[in-house]
Amino acid sequence: MKKTLVLIQASCLFFSMAAMAAENPDQISENNLGVLARIHFNTQTSDFDRARAFYRQLGYTQGINTFSKTNTHLMARSLGMYDLCTYELESIEVMNIPNATGPTSIDLIQFAVPFNSDPPYALPNHLGMAYAALGTAHFSEAYEYLAEQGVEFLSEPYGDSGERFVFMQDPDGVYLKLIESSAPTEVPAESPSGVNIQAMPYIGVNVSDFDASLKFYASLGYTDVVMLPEQGSIAEAQAYGLDQPFVIRGADISLQDGDRNTLRIIQWIEPFDPSPPYSAPISHIGIHRIALAVQDLDAAVNVLEEQGVEFLSEIAPCCSGTGQDVTGIVNAIDPDGIFVELVGPIQQRPPQPEPQQCSESNQTAYWYYESELLPATLHWQNP
Repeated sequence: MKKTLVLIQASCLFFSMAAMAAENPDQISENNLGVLARIHFNTQTSDFDRARAFYRQLGYTQGINTFSKTNTHLMARSLGMYDLCTYELESIEVMNIPNATGPTSIDLIQFAVPFNSDPPYALPNHLGMAYAALGTAHFSEAYEYLAEQGVEFLSEPYGDSGERFVFMQDPDGVYLKLIESSAPTEVPAESPSGVNIQAMPYIGVNVSDFDASLKFYASLGYTDVVMLPEQGSIAEAQAYGLDQPFVIRGADISLQDGDRNTLRIIQWIEPFDPSPPYSAPISHIGIHRIALAVQDLDAAVNVLEEQGVEFLSEIAPCCSGTGQDVTGIVNAIDPDGIFVELVGPIQQRPPQPEPQQCSESNQTAYWYYESELLPATLHWQNP
């Protein structure tokens, strides 16, 4: 039966920018790709139930888990799975923190096929998407609560009051940076967590060439740049699991328009670990990609290709399984091989037949996003 795409209530931000794009069709340009927001970051786990319980301790009490566990060969290709007709998920949930400031969503996945059991990055200075920062105004209470729950920390908290941070690891060893927010807020009387995370201030992205990466992310709209101090003491280095003072080139870069989410890009000059980031397919345990919503995916990809940006695959219509969706996804590749997924409207494609070796009985997808996860809520469903 023909699938239908129903566009439900969208945020004011999405509609205002969409209206602006309609009035200004040349808005998608070399200087403006129409990136609206960060949807989520994606992390893989070896034990979904264990990881989900951990993130629930952090306040991730909302989530959507009604995703199909298989999809089309085009969707598999979009994740770098060129030799598969489909992937197979053990479990998946896009989860978020209720009433948080800004985007906090995490796409938590346990793959069945293909499954990569390699451990995540050993330290938070490894090239790649190394960690996500989680902010709380109740830092001491959060740290003590998590320590009582047996959460592993890389060091004691570092920094002055109001600016403290500490690295912790989820059950798979994925790094999260607990940081102290400057503005205190009240803890709800019936808080679902002893941590009271209020925001995800930034995602840490370690790069090998600061200038090249700054240029790449500026092409996506991250043009607000705040430089970071270039040197760190031995005490600060120890908070990163390092045994010597460090030298970096880094900045907090924010999306100028849209939701203004922030990435912290750092080139570690000393010490420097040249080990490459996770490669394709996108199924490695750890933080493997971020997803960004754009207002016109076809136009954005055309502009980026003209700028020499490479992609992991062609755009994959997403996500009914018919190949005729008017929304698509594609993963751009940054200068270090880090994946940035773009999601947005596309022109409908003619049906593309599956490769000959693929079974015709592949399940089609039921894909569902809540309004907290996208600037606009999209449902793909059977009528």
